[in-house]
Amino acid sequence: MAADANLQVWLDTQANMGQTLLVPYVKSVTDRQINFRLDVIQRGSGGTSRISQQGLVKATAKAPTSLGRVALGVQANAECSVELELKENGTELGVYHFDCPR
Repeated sequence: MAADANLQVWLDTQANMGQTLLVPYVKSVTDRQINFRLDVIQRGSGGTSRISQQGLVKATAKAPTSLGRVALGVQANAECSVELELKENGTELGVYHFDCPR
């Protein structure tokens, strides 16, 4: 399904003492109740790890709203990706894919 044109979605990242903090944000033109599912997947020589969060947030019109936060240690030579799925009242608003920062 195509992403909702009335939404802006981005991933903020900050490095801190060997870990990376990932914070996804959404901004809507209208007030909304948004269900989200956040999956961070790392694949490396030691195997695969997955961090998942989900919840419901009230996005206020024209204001950035954070959708949880995840701190992880990004391994050298590991593949890392972020998937963010957004729904409203059971209807998919969009699925967004990001690469983890190096």
